This record gives sequence, structure tokens and C-alpha cells, in this order.
Amino acid sequence: MACTGDLVSAITELEAEASLLDPGPDRRRQWTAEVSRCAEEYLGTLDAPSEKAYLHPEPEQLRTLQDGFIQDGPTDIDHLLREFRSTIGDVGLRAGHGGHVGYIGTGGVFPSALGDFLAASFNPYSAIETTSPGGVQMNNMLLKWMATLFGYPEGHAGNLTSGGTAAILLAMATARDARKLHSKDFHRAVVYVTKLTHHCYAKALNVIGMYHCVRREVPMDSSYRMDPSRLDGLIKDDIKNDLIPFMIIGTIGTTDVGSVDPVDALADVAARHGAWFHLDAAYGGFFSLCDSTRHFFSGAERSDSIVVDPHKGLFLPYGTGAVLVRKGHLLLRSNTAHSPGLYVQDATERCQAMSPFQLSFELTTHFRAPRLWLPLKLFGLKPFRSALEEKLLLAKYFYYKIQDIPGITTLKPPDLSVVVFYYHDTPLGGSADDFNRRLLDAILKDGRIFLSSTTVDEVFCLRICVLTFRTHLAHIDLCLSVIKECISKVKQ
Repeated sequence: MACTGDLVSAITELEAEASLLDPGPDRRRQWTAEVSRCAEEYLGTLDAPSEKAYLHPEPEQLRTLQDGFIQDGPTDIDHLLREFRSTIGDVGLRAGHGGHVGYIGTGGVFPSALGDFLAASFNPYSAIETTSPGGVQMNNMLLKWMATLFGYPEGHAGNLTSGGTAAILLAMATARDARKLHSKDFHRAVVYVTKLTHHCYAKALNVIGMYHCVRREVPMDSSYRMDPSRLDGLIKDDIKNDLIPFMIIGTIGTTDVGSVDPVDALADVAARHGAWFHLDAAYGGFFSLCDSTRHFFSGAERSDSIVVDPHKGLFLPYGTGAVLVRKGHLLLRSNTAHSPGLYVQDATERCQAMSPFQLSFELTTHFRAPRLWLPLKLFGLKPFRSALEEKLLLAKYFYYKIQDIPGITTLKPPDLSVVVFYYHDTPLGGSADDFNRRLLDAILKDGRIFLSSTTVDEVFCLRICVLTFRTHLAHIDLCLSVIKECISKVKQ
């Protein structure tokens, strides 16, 4: 009894301290209000003309994060929010800024933050239907809607992921297992890509154990699209050499130049040779919502798998990707070729619908669905479609206007919302690559606009990608003005 009494005393003492983790409604409302105020103040700066898209860090600005080890005692929320704003919001690339036209833009529509708040507050275990039937149904509904955009039939399956890299990893593992490839076959398996295929495919190959497979680079046409006839010839040669045509990766919107591969023609080649046809639509996928670009998706319904990133074309926060597999049982089989843990046997046995844990290598994940569901339901599709159409037109506008600047050469008209260009009229004897590197540095140092670079045909180029939802005509005009100003500075 004395022992029990000591236990109760110790438990009671610890309970009082542990209860601090469960603040009451007044404290919750206070913290929520202060976090909301901090976010609102930051968001209010993203449209201000005086605010920059890129902020260079001051020498001591990040010291508080570097030295701020976690302590035993608490810290006041006002202090923490000031630190967060100064070290996260006021330094580096401001991804939601209308002047962000580098890389592949995003933005983070505000209701997604509210969806994340609900997801984290309710905190369901959304990987299994029996523990969160509504969570699984919300997840599956969103994936079904995405599948309809690409014409996938009933029987498909998919998964919401952290982004395109995790998504292609799932697609590749599914393809490997569907083809019944084993380690003894990997050195004979061939993946067909172009020079512009996103490098995440190589990371995925490494993770699934296929590092030693053959990566075959298919030539492109003058518009930087995979050449189907050259692909067909390469596959025929590989078959003659006892190699296995494992996977063809087509792209709807290459990261570097925004080109779109001829999907239907690639599907023909894949069907002819029994290769898995994967579509990387991480960047370009949601342009399927637009009348002007829907023709690019002809044949997408014939692909075996598709990757698409809502954190790109739907302007959601980073960490929102998706993979879709046309024959869903293959994705299921690839991820359930083992017995689930006995500790969840009662939950898994009662599942009526496919659950996320059966369709991914992930088990415990953030409940990602609300960050899509809330903005899509709250706004409806029309403003998303209009925003995408606007970005397409802004890219065309930039393409035509940038050619009015003397000395500028453009790579090609935009298929989607990427425009690549470079300055060629360098001083006598000067290197164009060196000039364009210095031009990029000058633009980034200015900070009003953030753009990025790439190398195409061994030429150092600058590029813009118009995809941030806050980017409008005024930002593109500012971008053109900054480019002209910086050309003059570099030439001095």
C-alpha cells in the first residue's frame, strides 16, 4: 500500500506539470489570435509594391536560430513569433510573393493553412479507414477527382504524398513489381528519359534498389519534346541486345523550359513494346483544367501512372503531391506484399475501402487532405482555372515583351508558363555565359523580382516560371523593367 501511495504521489506531481501541454480554451484562443495576427501582418506585405521577393540575410539575422537550443523552461509566444518572422518571413525567397517567378512557383492559398490547422487540431489517424473513415473518404474523393482530370477509368488508385519525388518513388516501385523485376534483372532494365526529365526519377531509382539500371537519354525535337520515333528505335535496339524496356517517362511541363512531350505518341510506343508509361505532370498537370492547354493531355488516360503536384498548379503550400496509378490493384499489391503489424490487425481487418497505408510506404503521415479540400470547396474550381489561364497569358505577354529589349534572345514560345531567355549582345570579346550569370546576380541582389537560371544546349540561360497565384500583370511589367535596369548596370 505504501508503494502504491508513493506512485500516486509521483503521478499526481507529474500530472500537474504534464497538464501544461493541454492549455485551456482561453490560452488557446489567445495563442491562435497572436499566431493569426503574425501571419496576417506577413501576408499583408506580399502584395505591397515596396516589399521585395527576395531578402538577403543580415550577418546576425539567423544567429538566434543557430544558437537557440531547446531549453527546459518556456518562452513567451510574442518572442517566438518575432523570431519566426525575422528568421523565416524576412529572409530568403518569399515564395508567396507576386514577384516570385523563379523555379516552379507556388504561393500557398490561405484556406490551405486553415485546412492544416483543422487537420493538426483534430489529428485523426487518417491512414486507416477504421480509425478515420471520413479522413480516408476525403482523401479518396480528392484522388478520384484528380484521376478524372486525366481520364483514368474506374479501378485506379493513388496516394497524397509530400511531393513529386515521393510520388514517382511509389510509381517506380509499382512498375518494378508489376514487371516482376528482381535484382538479377536490374542491370538490364532500361528507363527512357530526356535531358530535361526531372532528376527526381534518378533519386527514386536509387531508393528502390535500381541504381544499376540503364538510363537511356532520348533525343528531343526542336521544341525540346521527346522524339517518339527516336524512342522507338532505341527500344528496338535495346531489345535486340537482350535489354528490358522497363519505363518511359514523359513530361507535361519540363522544369527547365516548360515543354510538353507528345503524350499520345509516347503511349503508342509504350504499348507496342510493353513498357510502363509514366507521366510526370508535377508542374503541368492542373493545366488540364484550362481549355487552351487541354490538348496537351490527349493520351494521358493511356499512361500507367501520373505524378501531379497540387502545391504547384493548385497554388497550395509546399508538401502536397499526388501519384495516380491506372490499374490500382498494382499499387495496392506493391505496398501490401507483406503482413501488416499485428498491433493493427483489428483495424485493418475491418477496412471496407482502400486506405492510404495500403497504397504507400508511409504509415503515419500528416492528414494532407484538408489542405486541398478546404480551398477547393471554399472557392470552387472557377478561380483556380482563371488563375491558371492568367498565368499562361502572362507568360505569353512576357515572351513577346522581352524580345523588345535589345540583345535578348528567347529559346522558344511557351507551351505553358515557363519562358527561357538570355542576353547575347555582350561587349566585344566578352562571354555571354559570364554576362548572364552577372545579370542574374544583379537581379537577385535587387530583390524586387526573383527568377532563376538553367543551362540549355550548353548555354547559360535565365528563365521565369509564372505560377505564383499573386503574380499579375504589374509584376511581369516590373520584371521586364528590372531586367532592363540590370542589363544596363552589368554593361557599365
